Amino acid sequence: MEAKIFSYKVDGVKLETVNDYLKISKSFDRKAIIAQLKDAIKDKNFKVDEHSLDYKIVDGQLYIEGLAVENQESKSIGFRSGK
Repeated sequence: MEAKIFSYKVDGVKLETVNDYLKISKSFDRKAIIAQLKDAIKDKNFKVDEHSLDYKIVDGQLYIEGLAVENQESKSIGFRSGK
């Protein structure tokens, strides 16, 4: 099975300074962002492995990193009866 790694920049989700000890982002819909990510990758015959997702913050910007695995055609299993 073929796989690729990806890093997806989530536009509009940045940390903002609250005080010297705390930075926080505005609220965002995690499922909607993952749906956008899936749409971007599915065109390439790959799908996002949701178990591999990792959220990273680089210079105050949110990135989602993980694996995209190649779509495999389903293999049908046939059963024969000896009657």
